[in-house]
Amino acid sequence: MSTKKEIARKTVRLLVRKVPKDKETLIKTGDFLEVLAYLYKKSKDMRNFLVSPYIPKKKKLEFIDQIAERFSVPSDVREIFEYLVDINGFSLLGEMKRLYDHEVEKIMRTSRGDLFLPSEIDKKTVDEIIAFLEKSTGRELEVDVRYDPEIIGGFVFRTSGLVIDTSVRRQLEDLMIRGG
Repeated sequence: MSTKKEIARKTVRLLVRKVPKDKETLIKTGDFLEVLAYLYKKSKDMRNFLVSPYIPKKKKLEFIDQIAERFSVPSDVREIFEYLVDINGFSLLGEMKRLYDHEVEKIMRTSRGDLFLPSEIDKKTVDEIIAFLEKSTGRELEVDVRYDPEIIGGFVFRTSGLVIDTSVRRQLEDLMIRGG
């Protein structure tokens, strides 16, 4: 019997095969998945609509098609969402979004991530950190800079599949664990 994660993984692989590999379509499809996952998670009415056995499959697919059309998602992906309706698999949307983002990063050789700094620093230093991260990861990076004074010094960089933690906080935690 397949686990939910295995089903999500296989579904995302199929989705990635069906979506044209141009950057715009890949991003729009990811945005579409994000909206569906958000609505499923945050809206009780949406969740009830999608999982209710009393609502016809056709109505559910029409609703999904309307959202897909707004995001210019290729019609080839419709069968994937028809499959989710058939297996009542909408609880997989969050995991599917995470896996999809990871696959898109591999295809585009880019990664999107958050760079956490303890406080504001000059743009030149931020650019140097990003250049270091791009060289280290071998990818072009789209970075959102955020501030977290709890890291004390250094930085933490997070993507969907990678964490680089050079923070003073982490180093102090390591020292405490080793008793040194």
